[in-house]
Amino acid sequence: MAQQKQKEDERKFIFTTKLVEEVTSKINDGVVIKRFQNPWFSSEVGLRKSGITFKMTEDEIQEYIKCKLDIHYFAEKYCRIKTEDGSIQNIRLREYQKEILDLYSNNRFSILMGSRQIGKTINSAITMLHYVTFNNDKNIMIVANIAGTTIEIIDKIKSIYQQLPFFLKVGLKNWNQRTIIFENGCRIKSAARSKTPAIGFTIDFLYLDEFAHIPSNIIEPYYTAVFPVVSAVENSKIVITSTPNGMNLFYKLLTDAERPDGDPLKNNYKAKRVYWYQVPGRFVTHLRLNAHKMHEFGVTKTEVLEQIDLEYSQITKVEMRFNTDLMKDVIYVYNNDNCSDKMVKSFQYKLNDGREVPIQSFCEVTTWKEEAIKDIGGEDAFNQEYGLRFVNATRSLLDESIIESLINSKKNYVFEQISEFDEKLKFSYEGLKWIDDDDIFSPIMRKSIKGVISVDISEGLGQDYSIINIFKISPKSPEFIEQNKFKFTNISDFFCLEQIGIFRSNLVSVKQLAEVFYCLLFEYFDYENFKVVLELNNYGNEFLAHLPNIFDGKNNYGSSVFFRYKHRADAVDEKIGLKVGENKNILVKDYQDCMDKRNFLINNEDTIKEITTFVKHITPSGNIRYAADIGNDDCVMTLVNTSSVFSKHSFREMVEDYAPKILDSYLLSQYKDFLKNVDFQEVTDYRALLNVRRQRKMYQQYQESNTRNLWS
Repeated sequence: MAQQKQKEDERKFIFTTKLVEEVTSKINDGVVIKRFQNPWFSSEVGLRKSGITFKMTEDEIQEYIKCKLDIHYFAEKYCRIKTEDGSIQNIRLREYQKEILDLYSNNRFSILMGSRQIGKTINSAITMLHYVTFNNDKNIMIVANIAGTTIEIIDKIKSIYQQLPFFLKVGLKNWNQRTIIFENGCRIKSAARSKTPAIGFTIDFLYLDEFAHIPSNIIEPYYTAVFPVVSAVENSKIVITSTPNGMNLFYKLLTDAERPDGDPLKNNYKAKRVYWYQVPGRFVTHLRLNAHKMHEFGVTKTEVLEQIDLEYSQITKVEMRFNTDLMKDVIYVYNNDNCSDKMVKSFQYKLNDGREVPIQSFCEVTTWKEEAIKDIGGEDAFNQEYGLRFVNATRSLLDESIIESLINSKKNYVFEQISEFDEKLKFSYEGLKWIDDDDIFSPIMRKSIKGVISVDISEGLGQDYSIINIFKISPKSPEFIEQNKFKFTNISDFFCLEQIGIFRSNLVSVKQLAEVFYCLLFEYFDYENFKVVLELNNYGNEFLAHLPNIFDGKNNYGSSVFFRYKHRADAVDEKIGLKVGENKNILVKDYQDCMDKRNFLINNEDTIKEITTFVKHITPSGNIRYAADIGNDDCVMTLVNTSSVFSKHSFREMVEDYAPKILDSYLLSQYKDFLKNVDFQEVTDYRALLNVRRQRKMYQQYQESNTRNLWS
């Protein structure tokens, strides 16, 4: 009778959050409670027991629904982790981490190439915990390059689970180092890498970590065998993550995922890259003060901070903290477009006696990247593990500040049908996309803008891409002008080429490309407002041969739109098109300078991706060449080629003619100040002298203009 009553009591016992807290308090105080009154699995606080009855409050029901529908909310509101100082804190997602969670959650097949120490394991653990919490009868399989990695991932899932509130926990049936089994029928298992997948275990969610570091003779047969098994399961998922490790299966899957829609080689994965400099706090210059040397120079840390703050606080954040590991005061200068580490390293400190000495005289100036390179064993290793380089012995051409600025300036590009194209083209032109931002480019204003078009041609056989990159002439940002106007030498320095559209296809023939180009320049835009950079290599002459004859010769084509170049070093005359050969390294150097001077304002994702992977390679013979270390470089080559126009007289004339139409009063006032400060005595070059005089004449004309008060 007593046993029957106890069973009835167990069946009627209903837990609530308040009751769980009361019972847990008793357990922590050493009070012995009945088994059916203990909500914890194996009596371990934090692990919810299966088979118990729990009643949520109305608020908890609403929170449960919010968490199920929004993984960001679930992560930031309820996922807590132990920090380096031992405290338990809520996770605060960085922007790129939110994008990673969306990548995993919103796509069936996703692939991430991420730098070391970006929080990749946390993102993966949150995703998998969310998956088993809000689904039933789902199986997750974790495979990695070594057993320790899979154990680390499961441990992270466990630690986050233990910190969840009780109403979000799913009851447990098994809890060990390699397997977690939940009462809702979900399982998380880890498996040693092998050539064949586990037998007798249906996989709904396959997580492959450090994919590129699993030997090819193991991962290739495993992936070949497991992919059809997983993809056959309805609503299944595959998530692949890794740092690069040479040209292997991971490289192929990632690059094929990054191909544009419509490319026959594009796979069904959605891809993302996360670089080391996207982590807050890594893009900082550290000034480690040396107390002994400061004493020798008679300066104090307060005085040093005051001068540094005075120099840089208007353009960036400056702060000083005591570093307990180094036992030194450290001044942190946060880098950005206007404040590079090179600028900080060149700072001259003014002593009390009026002398100036390099800041390195009494402090060590370094960066997170420089320290990481020393710790990891060299720049090649850093480039692979942090810089996401597939090929060793490469060097990035651009500073991280420029790359970060490019990534932040990325805009959405969309395809739009155009009547001028629909009437004449007999093939798809969906590779033509425009910036989806009316403030930058509106089709209504297309006939009035001036710009440059750069053309790079391929054979259209599914390999390299044919590119038509479209730029408009725009003023540089007021902030950049304010910081760099002392470096400007003519009016064109105040302007940049801002990307507004791009045609990218590896399927159109040279003749079809010529038709797209004609429709763009001679039908859609006003051809008198544009100049064209055409790379002649391989198919340039064939392209030119098609232009006069397209549409059965019924066209308004004229060759005056092309920039002209000398095709040999000893040539006298300039001809249509740019030949790239032995001069490529010079053009690449010009491209570097143009990117540093912000002569290009790039916002298209495909172009930005290629910029980040276009690097310097050192051949076995010691020669230097420039090419992509992953994927294609056709988009970036249009920039390399277009870098040549900034020194062309015809381009400067375009800018000078267009300047009064688009420069606002602020920019013109900056230019006016520049002209006023030019000292004729310091201009020794005759051509430069004529240029300055011409500019002053322009300024006088502007002043005398009655149509618009440009200089107010």
